[in-house]
Amino acid sequence: MKYINRCLVLLALVFASVSAQASWEGARDTIEQASSQMMTVLEKPSLKAPEQSEELIADIEAILNPVVDFGYVSKRVMGKYYKRVDEKQQALFSTVFKDTMVRTFAKSLTGFNIVRYEVAPEGHPSPAEDKQVVSVYVYAADGKQYTLVYYMLKQDDGWKLVNVLVDGINLRLNFKNQFADMASRANGNVKQVISDWKDAIASNASNSSKDS
Repeated sequence: MKYINRCLVLLALVFASVSAQASWEGARDTIEQASSQMMTVLEKPSLKAPEQSEELIADIEAILNPVVDFGYVSKRVMGKYYKRVDEKQQALFSTVFKDTMVRTFAKSLTGFNIVRYEVAPEGHPSPAEDKQVVSVYVYAADGKQYTLVYYMLKQDDGWKLVNVLVDGINLRLNFKNQFADMASRANGNVKQVISDWKDAIASNASNSSKDS
């Protein structure tokens, strides 16, 4: 009986490992497809000019729309302030936040001057099949390597991106800290933060560019 029990345990571990690997591969395939599409956009000569930035952003947004759960991410960016406003304000912030996230991500990608990418092998297996991490190495024209780490969540309609680290910078956490700081300076007036969000992020990005 002990021998049979051990065999059952081993079989369970094997099936769990296979299932986890299959889950990671599903998340990887989603990122692989999106990465390939983004490289195609970034390689377009017509979109490399600064005056074409809006068209470039629109193309990247079209790629991210089916992949990123902007509602999920914006809720976590708002953190404890999410329930302090009604559903209309929550939806409004999700829409406004989507634009700032897409622009920030697009600016990062164009700043790297990427010439090629490769999806990294699976790292430490995730303890939860519906949560996976996929890393992508991107290489610039000058030979530098950058790392994009995508946090994926399995949903009914497929794998969705819920956070990303851009060369070590946690975008969701960065935005969350900015939201909390703005809310603090606005004496907890969340509606005011939502109203000011887009301009504030654009201003911060502009200042960062000047500092660099």
